[in-house]
Amino acid sequence: MLKEITYRANNPEGPGSARISRVKTYKTAAGPLFLQSCCSPELVEGLQADEGLRAFARLPEREHQLLLALAGWWQGIGNAYEVAVEVSPPWRKLGAAHQLLSLALDFESVEEHLIVGLGLSWHWDYAGLGMSRFHYHELIARLFAAHGFAEYLTSEPNIRMDPANILVARLGRCLGEESMNRFFKRLLQSETLPGL
Repeated sequence: MLKEITYRANNPEGPGSARISRVKTYKTAAGPLFLQSCCSPELVEGLQADEGLRAFARLPEREHQLLLALAGWWQGIGNAYEVAVEVSPPWRKLGAAHQLLSLALDFESVEEHLIVGLGLSWHWDYAGLGMSRFHYHELIARLFAAHGFAEYLTSEPNIRMDPANILVARLGRCLGEESMNRFFKRLLQSETLPGL
C-alpha cells in the first residue's frame, strides 16, 4: 500500500548541505497519491493546486501562493515549525491526512523541534463533511494526537476568535529548555488580556 523512495535534496538553509527527501506512493481507492517531503520552492512552483484545495485561500491559485510563503506567529522560537494539512474532497476518508503528517514528521531530528498547528474554523469544510465546527475540532485533535501532538490553550488572536478553533503542538523530547520556555510564554502573550 505504501512505497517509499529516499534521495538527497538541496537544503536551502545552507550552501553545500543536503537533507533527506522522501517520496511515498500511497495507493488509495481514488488512485495513487504521491507524497514528498522537503519540497523545494522550484518544485512547488511547478505544481498545480487541485480544484478542491480552498480551505486557506478559497481559490486554488491563491492556495498555491500561500504554500510558497508560509510563515507564522511562532517565529523567534528556536527549532519551531508550523504544520498545516488540507485534503481535497475527492481524497478525503482515505487516510491521506495521516500519511501527510507521518511523512512531515519523519525526519531524524524531529525530537529536537517544536511543531505547531493552528486550526481556524473559517478555513474548515465542516459543512461538506456534514458535521459541526466543534465536531471538526475534535477530528483535528484526534488526527494530531495520533502523531504526538497535544492541544494547548493560548491567547493567540486568531485562535481566540472562535471557541471551535484549536492550537496543537508537538514538543520534541530533546527540545531545548529555552525554546520550550519561549513557547509557553508565547502561548499566553497578550496585549489585550489583563495580567498576561
